Amino acid sequence: MQHLARPTASPPRALVVPRYQRSGHGALDDALQRLTVLWMKSLPEPLRPQQCARRHPRVVNQIAALWGLPQRCIAYLDELQTDRRGNRRGFGPEVTLELQRLRARRAGLAAMARQRAASDFPATQPMGP
Repeated sequence: MQHLARPTASPPRALVVPRYQRSGHGALDDALQRLTVLWMKSLPEPLRPQQCARRHPRVVNQIAALWGLPQRCIAYLDELQTDRRGNRRGFGPEVTLELQRLRARRAGLAAMARQRAASDFPATQPMGP
């Protein structure tokens, strides 16, 4: 009669890879960076992504890093809302709403900046003979 080993409740320590050593994650991905916290404080309070920061600090760090690059930031926020790999669980409703609000704010600021830039350069008149 052959005895089978019973599965243990957790894998042996040698097989556990710390999160910061896993592929795709850096050591700073588990906490908000100092510049991210400052960026969040610069936002109006209702717009601050509190739930996302608690659950997904890596995502908020990336948004803060891209905030000054409107098109890239908007593209990243759009990417977060789309499952391109087909195996994502998605964000909870609170986080999704926060991301949608941030995207609307970033897009609105970009549009205002474009309008301001356009008004800085009045239409020129052709020079007459």
